[in-house]
Amino acid sequence: MNCKSLFVLFAACAVSFSAAAQSGPSTLSLRGTPDLGLGAAPKTAGAGDAAAEAAIRRALLSQPASEEEVVKALSFMPDVVAEVNGTKITKKEIIDMLLSKKVSQQVLALTPESYLRTAMQQYVEQKIDTAILKQKAKEAGFVPSEELVKTHFDESIKKLPAEQVDAVKAQLKERGMSLEEYRDEIAKEADIQGNAAIAAYEEKNFIEKTEKTVNDAAVEKFYRENQQKFAVPESITVAHILIQCEPVSALDSKEEKEIKTKADKLAKEQIDEIYVALAKDPASFDKLAQEKSNCPSGKRDNGKLPPFDKEGMLLDQSGMLDPDFAAAAFKLAKPGEFTKPVHTQFGYHIIKLLKQDPKGYMPLDKVKGEIRDFLVDKTVSEEIQAMLKAERTKSNVKVYDFTPAKADPKATKNPGAAPTPVL
Repeated sequence: MNCKSLFVLFAACAVSFSAAAQSGPSTLSLRGTPDLGLGAAPKTAGAGDAAAEAAIRRALLSQPASEEEVVKALSFMPDVVAEVNGTKITKKEIIDMLLSKKVSQQVLALTPESYLRTAMQQYVEQKIDTAILKQKAKEAGFVPSEELVKTHFDESIKKLPAEQVDAVKAQLKERGMSLEEYRDEIAKEADIQGNAAIAAYEEKNFIEKTEKTVNDAAVEKFYRENQQKFAVPESITVAHILIQCEPVSALDSKEEKEIKTKADKLAKEQIDEIYVALAKDPASFDKLAQEKSNCPSGKRDNGKLPPFDKEGMLLDQSGMLDPDFAAAAFKLAKPGEFTKPVHTQFGYHIIKLLKQDPKGYMPLDKVKGEIRDFLVDKTVSEEIQAMLKAERTKSNVKVYDFTPAKADPKATKNPGAAPTPVL
């Protein structure tokens, strides 16, 4: 995440995560801790079908925990978990956070208390940092308000790539909302207002200053000293024609196997006909890709795919190709050559080599912006962490420890004792 992302995170990510929460299950994920995992889905009588088991798992994960269940899971926490200059951070805030994230009932039930204690303690530390930042922002004149959220939301949207904005709009449209309606809705939330004030404070006091200090010389120095970070593997660019058919599965019924076998035979006959036509007229590849290919790339771009390496990994990191497809493609010797029909899990392909690129390094001009953002983000993050550390020593910060206590055979058990400040 580059430095500008700190400034836009509260708006852009709020849209994405909120929209995602409407369409899929959520799991609890806190800073510094891995996502809480879920064990194997319980088996039902005769549940040998992988698709059915996947449906059961999704159903379990989609059931959010109730407030009663969350309260019970966090019974080990005191009502006040920390204080920052007199501002209390309460257990209720933690409970509200878990409820807003729609933490899964199943995940919460299967999470060991010792892990939950540690995760909550780390979340409290994050809340303390946020409280300090809000106080610093207020001192600097950045007061939480609806107008501040709206202003920063609009500025944030302008900084996002067009395709990302379109994706956000599409998500919101499914919920019957426009971008502006969503902005006005979240602008009323106190937490979002606080984040907007923090974002404005960080932009003015850290980001703007740091951006002026990271010059071209610093960017080039980083590029030269970290050359391996910009290494590009050997890659090729190909186009393909796909005649799609489904592979036979061990889970298929006898009838399904017969249907798929017949479809496979027809697909093989069709790809063989295309190969014969190509052998007679290689220049007809683009036309045949547009007319015959079952892959969207056929009509979109004559079957052309993004460049990929020998393992089949797309260089833009957007996905991975079938290993049999990648292996066959890399056997082509020069641009213009095409393979005989290649069978993969997706069907039958004819692959044409368009371009070969040897391994090397991404040019500086292409990564200059990313390096600059990285260096600014790194510096800003270090400065903010240093400021928070200094503020903790100056501020009146109390943290109540509810992590599991170490066993002490000499200690007197006193379950009713009040929590002890550890900082």
